[in-house]
Amino acid sequence: MAIDSKVVALMANKSALLHSARYQAMLLLSEVMQEKVFINEGLAKVLDSGRIPERDQALTTQLVYGTMQYHYTLDRLLKSFIKRPKQVKRWAWELLALSSYQYFYLDQIPPHAIVNEAVEIAKQRGNATVARFVNGVLRHMLRQYQTIDQAIATLASSEQDAIAMRYSLPEMWLDYFIKRFGIEEAERLAKSLVMPSHVNVRINQTKGWSLVQVQAELEKLGYISQPSAIAPNMLQIEQGNPSTSSLFAEGVITIQDESASLAVEMLAPKPGEHVLDACAAPGGKTVQLAEAVGKTGQVESLDLDATKLPRIEANISRMGVGEWVNVRAQDARELHRVYKAEQFDRILVDAPCSGVGLFRRKPDTKQHKTLADLKALQRIQLEILDAATPLLKKGGHFVYSTCTITTEENEQVVSAYLKQHPEMQLVPIILPEDQPLKQALTKQGTLEILPHYFNSDGFFIAHFIKTTDQTNHE
Repeated sequence: MAIDSKVVALMANKSALLHSARYQAMLLLSEVMQEKVFINEGLAKVLDSGRIPERDQALTTQLVYGTMQYHYTLDRLLKSFIKRPKQVKRWAWELLALSSYQYFYLDQIPPHAIVNEAVEIAKQRGNATVARFVNGVLRHMLRQYQTIDQAIATLASSEQDAIAMRYSLPEMWLDYFIKRFGIEEAERLAKSLVMPSHVNVRINQTKGWSLVQVQAELEKLGYISQPSAIAPNMLQIEQGNPSTSSLFAEGVITIQDESASLAVEMLAPKPGEHVLDACAAPGGKTVQLAEAVGKTGQVESLDLDATKLPRIEANISRMGVGEWVNVRAQDARELHRVYKAEQFDRILVDAPCSGVGLFRRKPDTKQHKTLADLKALQRIQLEILDAATPLLKKGGHFVYSTCTITTEENEQVVSAYLKQHPEMQLVPIILPEDQPLKQALTKQGTLEILPHYFNSDGFFIAHFIKTTDQTNHE
């Protein structure tokens, strides 16, 4: 019996819809918001699954990250059109959010196409009733506002509220930044967090390539770059994705944020030294440490999550430093179970943290983290520091770093740590007068890079040395 051609066409259209960028973006956004799936990990799984045609993968990425980046603002907007928002199914809410994002923040998609595809997705994922609801909300919204600025001018209750909506920063975090830095600095910070992230590459110091040589070779391959203003041996990529380049495949370069690379620069490991990277995933700093200590040295690379170890191993293998790196799944709070006292010349603790400095790169973080998390993380950070300190040799160097910009996880941790460990002395970070990083130096003698300083990740670094006496050096 022959299959009706209309049925075949209907099935083909259904399959195309289910594998479309918008349908898959809707599903992933629902998982991120409802199940707190990490946006970067969730997107990687979707793209690797083959559910989305290669031609639509860039659009999917843009829709997922863009919608999440402006989720706070889109939520405020949708709530002004929906009487009972809590009764809306999560997937339908995310469908409305990503449709609103396309209308207000992208200019290449016609409004009628946005509405029509949203309605078709609602019919397929739900039913005709949900489709009518989605159609009504979107058409009402498009009639009411032509730009997001019009919506903000109408909905914001104050200038501070307008800042929160303009830069899609939950009011809780905007309040926190204003208390820390003042409203002008807080607004500059908030504005920077919705600017596009730069891709930075660091040059492998074991391969013999100079920065000028790498920059020239990248240009031949079609990548435009410029030297980092704050980190040595690093290039900021202005055009192209260097992870697909031959230089990346051959281990001449690796992708790493310039702020993060400074933690290893401050630790300054030397050839032949034994170094501990206590919280290593995804392995960028492990590679950097291994390059510095060389074949005569040894790096212990640890992470609590065993599922992250393959990525560390892949990084060290690609970069050609695997022979002198030992990768291990290990809780950094229980280091005494594995290592002896005074075993390491230098220790890096890039501690688990709230990730507030990564709001630009990981926009789901600003939706999921709360102020209550800060004190809980502070306890974990101090437990790791307590566990690592006995393993450091006298005269050894110790760097504590985080990718956050909160007092609780940075300055307060340093103060508490020094009180608990009189054998540790804080070494004030000193920079040349012409180094742009000087604006990130704190009164405490640490380095706190705010995201708007260099359009980089927010990052904190404190440098200690283990003395031979028990004097409190705070």
